[in-house]
Amino acid sequence: MLNQLRKMEPFNEILTQYGNRLHAGRVERLFYRKVPVYFEKGSYIVKTIESRAELKEVMKLRYQVFHKEYRKKKFPFGLDVESLDPVADHLVIIDKESEKIVGTYRLICSEFSNVFYSQSEFTIEGFFELPGVKLEMSRACIHKDFRKGVVMNLLWRGLVKYMNEVKAKYLFGCSSVKTMDPREVSLVVEKFRGEGQLLTSIEARPLPMYKMARLTVLTSESVETVSKTVDEMIPALLQSYLKAGAKVAASPALDRDFKCVDFFTVLDMESLTQLYERRYRPD
Repeated sequence: MLNQLRKMEPFNEILTQYGNRLHAGRVERLFYRKVPVYFEKGSYIVKTIESRAELKEVMKLRYQVFHKEYRKKKFPFGLDVESLDPVADHLVIIDKESEKIVGTYRLICSEFSNVFYSQSEFTIEGFFELPGVKLEMSRACIHKDFRKGVVMNLLWRGLVKYMNEVKAKYLFGCSSVKTMDPREVSLVVEKFRGEGQLLTSIEARPLPMYKMARLTVLTSESVETVSKTVDEMIPALLQSYLKAGAKVAASPALDRDFKCVDFFTVLDMESLTQLYERRYRPD
């Protein structure tokens, strides 16, 4: 029976992608831009998208990064579609030369939605009881040919501009670390603990289906068997959040589809570090 289910997995994936293609049309029809953001910097345009065609380009880029590159999956319908796409704004970076979207951030603001992606993995009711506008960052990705400091920098500039428009007090979301090894996850959590970067003011627990087995108790032997250093395991996007002053929950969610763990991440804008305050606050 198990072998039969495994044989059906590729077929089920294709059905899902076909469903995504049909679902994409509905998502595109429901989408509208909530907050206009637009500025140019050098050879790039930073904006929130405003058309169905642009939303489809965002879905294509997310498919290329999340499914084709990270999951090593190829489907006849190359779109990454989620039901939350219509309630979001989609911040993008456009390369002027190719006129292609090369980076994107999905932004869901509590002014326009009471449903968020993070709720699909975590129990975070206490967080939503806090006063102030909350802005969820999700589905962030950059085309592999443009993963350099300038594009990440522009995404941050666009994010802060959007945040100022909606007067957000909190930025939050799920930050992925590409491992499911309990020893490696334990090392990452201990690093966060040592740096004072664990979230203690609110409770965030993974939902039952996303819970990991108990994390490894670290010993000198278990540390030696880990092939990567902790810094190598923490991706640049999460590092930028932490440098800005963000905190992460100690118990990550296990995302088996993408073979990673997700840390619930919160940045109180009053805690924004001086480095990021100087770099991104002024226009």
